[in-house]
Amino acid sequence: MILQPKNPNNQLSAEHALFVGSSGSGKTTGVKQVGVIKATDQVALFDPYCDYEVLCGREVRRYTSLAAFARALFAARAAKGGRGFKIAYSPKDGANAKNLEAFSKVVWGAGNGQHKKPLKIVFEELAKCVTTSGAARGAFGEILTGGRKFGLHAICIFQRGQEVPKTVMGQCSIKWVGRQQRKQDAVYLANELDLPVDDIIALPKFHYLMKTDDHNIGQFDKGKLKKLAA
Repeated sequence: MILQPKNPNNQLSAEHALFVGSSGSGKTTGVKQVGVIKATDQVALFDPYCDYEVLCGREVRRYTSLAAFARALFAARAAKGGRGFKIAYSPKDGANAKNLEAFSKVVWGAGNGQHKKPLKIVFEELAKCVTTSGAARGAFGEILTGGRKFGLHAICIFQRGQEVPKTVMGQCSIKWVGRQQRKQDAVYLANELDLPVDDIIALPKFHYLMKTDDHNIGQFDKGKLKKLAA
């Protein structure tokens, strides 16, 4: 059974984000540094390999039990005042499709279009957990295609664009691209995200291109990550 979100609100904006880059390119550091998450935000994390001990200066509460994670998440969402939190699910058997879907069902049910704050959802190791490069399915797919009106903001992290559903590329309004090890991966991302392939190929380690809905066609920002920081 999938828990259902409540209070659909079509006035809310779409703020899904993707972070893509080869191993060691700085994706997780990018999530922590480029402003998609703030200390006061409410954040649920699918973090199978415990990459987040601290996020934006706040300790991450970690649960290996899905039931315990769900209780903590719903209690934090229901608390008065809308205080920020960082709560992670780190299943004992790691990154797989079963665990991704179980996590997604919980956070989908925590959506509320009238809540004081959106729920930001970090999906680490996404490519290891999906079973198709076509349309995203199940609760994960619901978050991408319908999460906007329930205040759910997905943050999808993966190494190669070809390995994740095209729904991710189509629904994410914030696009962060780090260093690519292979030209064909850079070409794929250039075509899917409307970024110049030469600029992607030329990226050194810890440099990135970033594009949002505020950019016109052909526009994007270039940046460099700071040293590893929480």
